[in-house]
Amino acid sequence: MFVIDPFSGVSGDMFISAFLDFVDKDELIETVKKVIDVDIEIKKVNKKGILANKIDISLRKNFSLSTYQEFKELIKNSNLNNKIKEDSLKILHLLAEAEAKVHGVEIEKVHFHEIADYDTIVDVVGASYIINKLNLKNNCFYRPINVGGGFVKTSHGLYPIPAPATAELLKGFRIFYSNYGELTTPTGGAILKYINPRLIESFEYSSISYGAGEKELEIPNVLRVFKLLNEEENIYIVETNVDDISPEVLGYLHEVLREKVRDLHFIPIYMKKNRPAYLIRAIVKDNPKEVTKIIMRETGTLGVRILKYKRVVAEREVKRVKVYGEEVRVKIGKIDNEVIMKKPEYEDLKRLALKLKKPLKDLYLEVIGKLE
Repeated sequence: MFVIDPFSGVSGDMFISAFLDFVDKDELIETVKKVIDVDIEIKKVNKKGILANKIDISLRKNFSLSTYQEFKELIKNSNLNNKIKEDSLKILHLLAEAEAKVHGVEIEKVHFHEIADYDTIVDVVGASYIINKLNLKNNCFYRPINVGGGFVKTSHGLYPIPAPATAELLKGFRIFYSNYGELTTPTGGAILKYINPRLIESFEYSSISYGAGEKELEIPNVLRVFKLLNEEENIYIVETNVDDISPEVLGYLHEVLREKVRDLHFIPIYMKKNRPAYLIRAIVKDNPKEVTKIIMRETGTLGVRILKYKRVVAEREVKRVKVYGEEVRVKIGKIDNEVIMKKPEYEDLKRLALKLKKPLKDLYLEVIGKLE
C-alpha cells in the first residue's frame, strides 16, 4: 500500500512521475500510446536537492480536441485494456462533472478551457494504468494537500486558488494553503477523488519516490509517495443477534448493506431458551454508525455491538495474464516481499469459461501456470 503526500501539491504528471519507480515504465508508455501519438521521455531531475522522476511529453501531430465529448470518444475508441479504459473515462467524467457544476452547463457540453491539451489525455490514461497496476482505488492513503494560494488566470478571468473545479473535486479532503500559486490542478484533484485515499496520521514505510512538477519554488515542487511496510489498519465489527426476523428481511438487508461494508455474514446460532436465530455481522472500515443505523432500522433490533480491531494487510498487486487471447487479472499478495497468494479474478475466469466452454478450474490452473 502507498501514502500520497502532496506537500507541494499534485498534478497529473506529478502523480505519474511519483509512481514510476513501482511500475513497468515501458508498459506505461506503450499504454498511453494506444490513445495518443506522443513521445514520452522519463528522466531524473533535481528539485531543491531532491532527485525526482519527471516525464516530458511531446506531441507528434496536431491536437485540436477541446470538449469533454471529444476527449471521451478518443479514449472510448482506443485499444486500451478494458479496465484502464473504464478508469480513464471515470476520471475524465469527474473532471467534466466538476466543470459542469461550476459553470452551470450540461456535462456533454463542457469545454475544457485550461486543460484542453494532449497532456491531459496522457495524465488521465497514465494515472489509470498506475491505479490498476498498483491496485490503488480505495486501497491507499494520503496526507493533507497543499493547494497553493492567491489567484490563477483562466479564460474567465482571475479565479481564487484552489480553482473552482479543483475545489469541487477536493470536497471531503484535508487541504491547506501556501503562497506558491496554483499547486494542485483539476486533473490532480480528479485522480485523487477517483482513487479515494484515506487520510493517515502516522505510518511505517519501506521506500520513497518523488515525482517532479514544473515549478521552481522555495520548497521542492515534488509529489512524495511512501510505500508502506505490511500495514495494520483499523476495522469495526458491527453485529447483533436476531431471533424474530424473516428470510425476506435478511435478504433485503444484504442488498442494502453490500456496498457499504467490507464483508457481511449471516450466521445461524442458538440463543437462550434454545431458540434458533441469526448473528448478523458486518465488517466496516470507516463509518460504523451508518451501518449500525441501517441494521437497527431494518431489523428492529434494540441493540448492536460495535467492536474495533486491528487488521494486518498484505501488500497487493494486480497482474494481467493473457490466455486464449483474453486478459485475466491475477491478485498477488505479499508479506515482506514474499509471495503468499496468487489468485485469478473470478469474474474474469467466469467470463472466459463461458465463452470458451471450458471448466473454470482448468482455466484457473492455466492462468497460474503462466505466472510461473
